[in-house]
Amino acid sequence: MKKSDLTPVNLAEHPDSTVALWHRLAAFPASETDAALTHLQEWIAKTIDADNVIWIGGVRILQGEAAKADAFLGWRLRARVALRPDPPPYRKQLAEYYDSEHYGKLTPTYYERSHEAKKEDHIGMDSHATMSGCGNFRAVSIRDRTYLDFAKFQTTPHYQRYYHDAGIVDRLMVSFPLTPDHESFFLIDRFRSSPPRKFFTEREIKLAGAAIHGAPQLHRRLFLGNGLFVADKLLSPMEQQVLQGLLTGLTEKQIAATTGQKVPTLHKYVTALYARFGVKSRQALMALWLGGK
Repeated sequence: MKKSDLTPVNLAEHPDSTVALWHRLAAFPASETDAALTHLQEWIAKTIDADNVIWIGGVRILQGEAAKADAFLGWRLRARVALRPDPPPYRKQLAEYYDSEHYGKLTPTYYERSHEAKKEDHIGMDSHATMSGCGNFRAVSIRDRTYLDFAKFQTTPHYQRYYHDAGIVDRLMVSFPLTPDHESFFLIDRFRSSPPRKFFTEREIKLAGAAIHGAPQLHRRLFLGNGLFVADKLLSPMEQQVLQGLLTGLTEKQIAATTGQKVPTLHKYVTALYARFGVKSRQALMALWLGGK
């Protein structure tokens, strides 16, 4: 992502706490990207009184006419990290549909083969509104008329499944484009309660948007750490452990000990990771995380 791809954030327009957040996120080392994400999610939840903050890494896998004909306009949601456990009904929906459609088989035709009868249930107006706007930074509420017709949305099976049944009464959607084919999404929710919760205010929407907009390096590292900048397939848990060890500065022998692998086996993982990221050394791998090519 080039610096010119996004409008620069004017520090004078944001509270000191937001600027402090950006500085704190920038201070996290490359090996602690997951901790940096958690810090950002916790800051958002506390600052705007949200019940959950979910990060999703989206990758475009189809282009042109094929993308136009696709239910998700060519996008798939490859990585997902929630600050807090999802409500049981929501976990059920994820297990029944999104786990297989976006994170499982990972094939463009899986939707057409398996879910035609459930299209209206699973592909909501919100999904289409989100994917159709990819490429532009946005921070909007699902109740924003420029985003979708919320009154109509409430009458759909998708709203019933993914919002009403899950107890979600309001959601902010913030999208951060890294490249034309990589988009970082944040879903920020308030749940049903008694007495009823208020909806997110315009100020809260702007605060959440500014927090996410002001941390471009974190978005980049999240995609790198999941292997999504260099391939369409997520890194395995073992690959992620080895990668973290490399970024932390551990020797291959130390990484082997912490992962329970024999040193020759561990070396094969390291070699495969270097090849995947297009580098030939640990120094080049670290340079990639620090913003190099």
